[in-house]
Amino acid sequence: MTPEQHADRARRLADEAERLYEVCLFEYHENINEDDHSEQPAINATDLAMFTVTTQLGQLHAALALLPPHQPSPQVSSQVSPQIE
Repeated sequence: MTPEQHADRARRLADEAERLYEVCLFEYHENINEDDHSEQPAINATDLAMFTVTTQLGQLHAALALLPPHQPSPQVSSQVSPQIE
């Protein structure tokens, strides 16, 4: 992928992470039970996992977008080395 493609992918993943964050936040607030004295309200594990992975992928693509373009390595000699018997 080119840096521009990585940047585009990072933007799309950030948008998806925002959407998943809203889902998790909604679940958090929906599951607050005043009668339940548990420390944390329940959030769907799948939604939370998808939010986490999406965020991490977005960070990866954002970092890759900042790297300089890959330079091809110098050509290796096409001569065949002699075999040792």
